[in-house]
Amino acid sequence: MLTTIAAILASKQFQTGIIGVILLNAALLGVLTLHDLDPDIVHALEMLDGLCLLIFCIEILMKLMVYRLSFFRDGWNVFDFIVVAIALVPATGPLSVLRAMRVLRLLRLVTALPAMRRVIAGMFNSIPGVASVAGILLVIFYVSSIMAIGFFREADPEKFGSMGDTFFTLFQLMTTEGWPTITKNLMETMPYAWLFFIPFLLFTTFTTLNLVFGIIVSAMEQAKEEEARDDMAKQGMKVSEETNEVRLAVIENEVKSITGELAQLQVALERLLDKQSATTNPIQLTEK
Repeated sequence: MLTTIAAILASKQFQTGIIGVILLNAALLGVLTLHDLDPDIVHALEMLDGLCLLIFCIEILMKLMVYRLSFFRDGWNVFDFIVVAIALVPATGPLSVLRAMRVLRLLRLVTALPAMRRVIAGMFNSIPGVASVAGILLVIFYVSSIMAIGFFREADPEKFGSMGDTFFTLFQLMTTEGWPTITKNLMETMPYAWLFFIPFLLFTTFTTLNLVFGIIVSAMEQAKEEEARDDMAKQGMKVSEETNEVRLAVIENEVKSITGELAQLQVALERLLDKQSATTNPIQLTEK
């Protein structure tokens, strides 16, 4: 039975059906946010939402039956389990806020599609490299904030009056949001302000952030290669299993043929013994 359930879970039809249920559930949750819906329609939509949740629970139970404790060794399975468990918590009283958490079930689409899993895996793998770049960016921001406060506090105390305001202003400059207005106002009283802002933008927007994007892309490529190696390993295991099955079939056929030959030899030996007994019995009778 467990073999049958495992085959169902691994089948493409089952996975496609789960993706369809996830998309249907997402559409239902979107429609339930509309105003002035008829109570009967709301009740029908909530019934369908409960049916989708039941299907998700059955899928989780099937995986637990097949994989047992090893189910929790896979991070994607743990994520699916948590999302479904949150949906099972009664959304009444102080827990009514969990009703809005039902939309997290749409995130199960990430675990159902290999391409999305590859993107998320690449993002997680890039965390160490991104953290290093973030540390460099923090140092640049800290040094630039101290310099900006010294340069521009008197000219624009609203944006460069404190460390917090300066950090926010520099972050706004890094995102290139409204930076022409900020620099233009300062350059009216300080014509050489561009000597600070241009290098800052070059070091942050055009250099550091591109490093972050490069690290993420590299991590995604690495995750793709690892997935390809895993697929090749699985295919190799399947080929070896098929080869072993063929060898077992050949051995079984050889054993059957040897058994048949032994049976024929046994029959021939019995006939020979019968002939010998038939020739010796008349001689014994004549001697008596």
